[in-house]
Amino acid sequence: MRIKTFIITTAAAFALAACGSSDTAGPPKGEPIAKVASPAGKAWIDVVSKTEFGGYQMGNPSAKLKLIEYGAISCPGCAQFSVQSTEELNKIVNDGTVSFEYRPFLVHGIQDIPGFLLAQCSGPEAFFPLTEQLYAEQAIWLGKLSTVTEADQQAMQKMAPEQIATLLGTKMGLIEFVKSRGISEDQAKSCLSDKAAINNLIKMTERGTKDDGISGTPSFLLNGAKLDGGAWNQIKGKLVEAGAR
Repeated sequence: MRIKTFIITTAAAFALAACGSSDTAGPPKGEPIAKVASPAGKAWIDVVSKTEFGGYQMGNPSAKLKLIEYGAISCPGCAQFSVQSTEELNKIVNDGTVSFEYRPFLVHGIQDIPGFLLAQCSGPEAFFPLTEQLYAEQAIWLGKLSTVTEADQQAMQKMAPEQIATLLGTKMGLIEFVKSRGISEDQAKSCLSDKAAINNLIKMTERGTKDDGISGTPSFLLNGAKLDGGAWNQIKGKLVEAGAR
């Protein structure tokens, strides 16, 4: 069930995708890159920061290979990629040769917003673990969209985006989900009603569409070049070709 209220991605936005920037040279290729030592007392996967774009980057900020994923939290293909890739991608990132940035993209409009708001509720360090756990249990909480009634949908027509996010976060069981992971109910509701955070998610989606020609998820860039495919074995192959170990 897809909530049709407050759909972010419009036909006009998709039209901008044709004007998006792209790297015609294709993804990089090269010899294996030497490992880079991580900061004392830390693994590279523990080095996480929010980027200027608004995404979250894990790993060596100066890594020669920079992998970017545009993902949607309610996207089944993104969940599959997360489950398939997490262990091996973390090992590659820990070598210091690859950084991984995740950029939220509202491919399903409002139904993507509650999960993203809660994934970033505890700051950058918790973003990747929470996102991985949301993907691992996506079928469970996403299936609860069926509890959104016709009356709920009619009521949402008159609600502000933050009110809709709170309603959906409750209906999908996402507040209970994060409560079991150290986020209080009050904190969760505060994050779900954060107007500025919602606007930032919308802006990131618009910017990804315009600047990088993104129209679906998962989509990947490696050093600015768009990659074909969305399965981990395909992306891993491109990383290895570019010099990742």
